[in-house]
Amino acid sequence: MDKNLAKEKKALNDIEALKKDSIVTEDSLELQDMSRKERRNYQWKQEKEKLKELTFWRKVQYILNYYAWKFLAVVIAIGIILIIIQRIYIATRPVALDIVLVNDPGNVTFEESVTNIYTSYYEVPDDAVFIIDNNFEIYPDRTYTSQDIAYYNKMMAALTGDSTQIIICDAKVVDYYAVDGYVLELKHSLPEDIFTAIEAQERLYECDGPVEDYDFYAIDISDMEFTKRTNINLEQPYLFIPSTLGDKNREIAYNFIRILLEMENE
Repeated sequence: MDKNLAKEKKALNDIEALKKDSIVTEDSLELQDMSRKERRNYQWKQEKEKLKELTFWRKVQYILNYYAWKFLAVVIAIGIILIIIQRIYIATRPVALDIVLVNDPGNVTFEESVTNIYTSYYEVPDDAVFIIDNNFEIYPDRTYTSQDIAYYNKMMAALTGDSTQIIICDAKVVDYYAVDGYVLELKHSLPEDIFTAIEAQERLYECDGPVEDYDFYAIDISDMEFTKRTNINLEQPYLFIPSTLGDKNREIAYNFIRILLEMENE
């Protein structure tokens, strides 16, 4: 008796399996004759019919089982796109001012002070960025450490990248980089109004650079109002312009020097 029931149950299962195989085969043949759009619509209609028969929690379980990876892939793709858009936006934002302060890492108010001074003289776009870095320590007269090498590499990037417009440092740093041509020679480059004003105030710094006559490579800012308001702690601070700057960034550098001169006349 039990054997007969088992046989009947197996037979019924075989029949159901054959029906399913038949349906699958018919579906497959039908799908082959459809266009891609019709095939998607047909499959989506079948999915909707399946979901109608399920309870709410079974629907949730079904979706998680069959679509979780698709949802995750979509979320990851959206995240990557947003990161790329953010990087592009940051990279293409206009730079109002890019300035470096060397050997004064403890000056925690320098960035805020410079930003406030610059924006009080020049109107900048709302999305413009200020790049103000005082995390440089360059001591040419001492033995290099591994940390020093990192600073020197960072400085070379600032000097050769056509980005950093102003560098404030001590005389030894000016001398070190002027010899190799990384510092702009002022007499042959500064607008006449700026050079005349600096020369009248006897602020030009002469050092051994690649130009043989009138080697003026930096501006002495030691007792200027700008230096006081930005709390620069260098004993004898000088300002110089990298020689690799293009016309646009040179003009920003010149305008910055004009601010310093105007501050002296207020």
